[in-house]
Amino acid sequence: MAVSKRLRYEILRRDNHTCRYCGTSAPDVPLRVDHVTPVALGGTDTPDNLVASCEPCNSGKSSATVDSAVVANVSDDALRWADAMKQAAEDLRQLQAPKNEYRESFRKTWSGWTRENGWKTERVELPDSWKGSLDAFYAAGLPQEVWPDIVEKAMTNPTVRIDNTFRYACGIGWRMVKELHERAQEIVTPSTKKAPGSLSLIGQAAVDRWARAWASDLEAEPSGELRAQFARSLMELEACSEWTDPEQLIRAAIFGGSTGVSTIQDAMAGATDQERADVVIEWCDAWTELDGLSTYIEPPDTFLLRVVQNQVDDLADGGVSLDRIRRAALLAGSHHSSELHHGLRPNELEYTGVDAFRHRAVDLWSRSFRAGANRWPEAEERSAFMNHYNRVVADGDFYLNDVLAAAAAAGAYQDTDLATCLPRHLSVLEIAAQPLGGAA
Repeated sequence: MAVSKRLRYEILRRDNHTCRYCGTSAPDVPLRVDHVTPVALGGTDTPDNLVASCEPCNSGKSSATVDSAVVANVSDDALRWADAMKQAAEDLRQLQAPKNEYRESFRKTWSGWTRENGWKTERVELPDSWKGSLDAFYAAGLPQEVWPDIVEKAMTNPTVRIDNTFRYACGIGWRMVKELHERAQEIVTPSTKKAPGSLSLIGQAAVDRWARAWASDLEAEPSGELRAQFARSLMELEACSEWTDPEQLIRAAIFGGSTGVSTIQDAMAGATDQERADVVIEWCDAWTELDGLSTYIEPPDTFLLRVVQNQVDDLADGGVSLDRIRRAALLAGSHHSSELHHGLRPNELEYTGVDAFRHRAVDLWSRSFRAGANRWPEAEERSAFMNHYNRVVADGDFYLNDVLAAAAAAGAYQDTDLATCLPRHLSVLEIAAQPLGGAA
């Protein structure tokens, strides 16, 4: 129920027909009676919570009938609450302004890029949830200045599907947030470095393995100066607060000796690069390995090698162990696929932008093709199949399991169009009205 006319009259008369918020008076502005503390927040309809308010200042909240015949003064608490609400609203606006600027800076960067989609160039649409994602990055402290570089990496990576571009960019962003937080932790954590002293037993073993590898692979003993330099670098490593896995340390020492590197830091960096390169080599070996069905298999070209190397680096930089990456690479190579996805978790796939279901369908089709034709499909045939798959996804009137079954059947017929083996759960009229993927 509305505040009674009598009570409204008493409130306006008490306040001298003047807005208690801004001081304007009737008849210059129309006046209303306003709840100072909103009813929804516990405000009452008693006179000490009602004030005269001009129309612009009036909040328009509803109220209940008041029976009091005596109009008291407005309480100081109610007026203080009104001032506090105004200040809180202003604070909220000031907090929102930089967040909106952060969003707008990203949107302008994103809209400045296009990607190739088949034979045409098109802009990549942002998902509906992009603002919430950007707000999370803003809250995490990721500077807006890094987004141009992140967007460029996402837009120019040929292995990333167009509809997965934003998610891939977010994966890069969260890796940078992780690095940012690690750096902040280093800054706030007191240094626990100790002065270099004698080597630990592990350090001594690393020096010995380094020297033996040097002598064996370079066919000459390392000089005393080089040996002392390598030992000093190990002491510096042991003196810092970072923990190094002993097995990793020994492997790096052996690699450093074999390649003539005289510091453990350079040896560890080189060993990491070599381990990642070895994964790519194993993928290539799995691709070209003879399986009894073919007499010779053409090795993958340089472009595909770069694609796999980029994925290995992205996964390793994201914290995925090399053993897991290696297994995924071996499975991908044996399926003649350049995209790693077998055996990787969904959150790990975000680092590479690979659509696991899409490549499961491609793998089924490829293996069925090989079984029927006694050879792997050529690159052109694989590309044609993937184009047909994209049309099926764009059409969207199919069950996922039917897509996999159709891929296996199409491969057995050496057919690149899986739609010929794909049942559609529609009436004849609906099928006629909805041609596949909008094709002519």
